Amino acid sequence: MTMLVVAPISNEFDVLARAFEERWGAPKQRDVGRIPVRDFGAANVILAEGGFGKVQFGISTQHLLDHLPDVDLVVCAGIAGGLAESLGVGDVVVGKATVEHDFHSVLFKDEPPRFDGSGEHVEALAGEFGGGQGPFQVFFGPIASGDEAIVKPGRRAEVQARSQGLAVAYEGAGGARAAAFSGIPYIEVRGISDMADHDFLEELDTVVPLAMEPVASVITWLAEHPVPAGTP
Repeated sequence: MTMLVVAPISNEFDVLARAFEERWGAPKQRDVGRIPVRDFGAANVILAEGGFGKVQFGISTQHLLDHLPDVDLVVCAGIAGGLAESLGVGDVVVGKATVEHDFHSVLFKDEPPRFDGSGEHVEALAGEFGGGQGPFQVFFGPIASGDEAIVKPGRRAEVQARSQGLAVAYEGAGGARAAAFSGIPYIEVRGISDMADHDFLEELDTVVPLAMEPVASVITWLAEHPVPAGTP
């Protein structure tokens, strides 16, 4: 199983790269098409930076998939704002679905597009992390995706109502669309960096490691416990 892990921005990428290198040793650095990647051959994990926002992330993910013939799972890994009150900074949300909350069209009865996460991988992670034990909590549910900074409580409530999401971030729908187009399973894994109720850019250098280190732990476990193809 080859897992393609795509982090939206360099802050997130750097935390994952350090964690993976500590676990699996120095990666091979190479270009996949026009995108530089870290290839952790010992774990069959390829780490790339996808870019900020749905469109750039979708383009980058599709470009990577077009040049990587043997990817079995695409993982979008980054930070997110919490929508559910049960979440706290440093918790992780595994996406049972990615919901494109900022897509509006009367042609589809204004229902936001929904992209289901790989059920077999969600189930495997729930079996390991769903018991609520350990240094951080892992939650399982929808993740809202849209190109909008959610920084006000009122807007936060609207996004949660429309998506039923536990968390909100930018890029997930772009990655989900690319994976669906290529016929490859997809899952979104997000670390909670804030509660989507204020502008936290000045806190970025502090909160990204806090939110991403648990994400790295979840992805590391998944890479070391591959789900057999065809698992129901």
